[in-house]
Amino acid sequence: MFKKTTFIAIAMIAMGSFTFAGGKGGTEIALANYGGLGVVASRGIPLNIKFLSANGIVTYGEIELGAGFGDSLALGAELSGGLLIGLAPGISIYGSLGPAIGVGNDASFGLGAEIGFNIDVNNSSIVIEVGKHPASSYVGVGLRF
Repeated sequence: MFKKTTFIAIAMIAMGSFTFAGGKGGTEIALANYGGLGVVASRGIPLNIKFLSANGIVTYGEIELGAGFGDSLALGAELSGGLLIGLAPGISIYGSLGPAIGVGNDASFGLGAEIGFNIDVNNSSIVIEVGKHPASSYVGVGLRF
C-alpha cells in the first residue's frame, strides 16, 4: 500500500503545469497529521466565473489526495470547488468544498473541505491548510511550486 501511495503522490507532482492548487498555480504538497504522519497533495484547474473574478475572487476546481500512516493507514480523495481571496500583497486565503471518499478502517463517502493561507515567497508559496476528508481531519504545512 505504501508503494501505491508514493506512486500517486509522484504522479500528482508530474501532472501538467497550468493548474491551480490552493487557488494558485502549481502543485501543492504538504506534510500533515493525516491520521498520523502523512502527506496531502493537490492539483486543480482554474474556473473562470466572471462575476466573482470581476470582484477579485479567484475560482478553481481541485483534486486532493491525502495519506496518513498512524496505527492504521488512512487514505482520502476529494474533488472540490474553491475560492481564493487576496488579503494583502503576497498573502491570500482560500477555501474549498466537495465530495470526498475516505479509506481507513472502513471506506466512507462524504464532504471534504479545507481552508488555508498562501504566503508568497519568490516564485512559490508557503501553504498552511486545515481540512477534513471522511478518513481524517488534518493540519498541513507545505509548499506550492
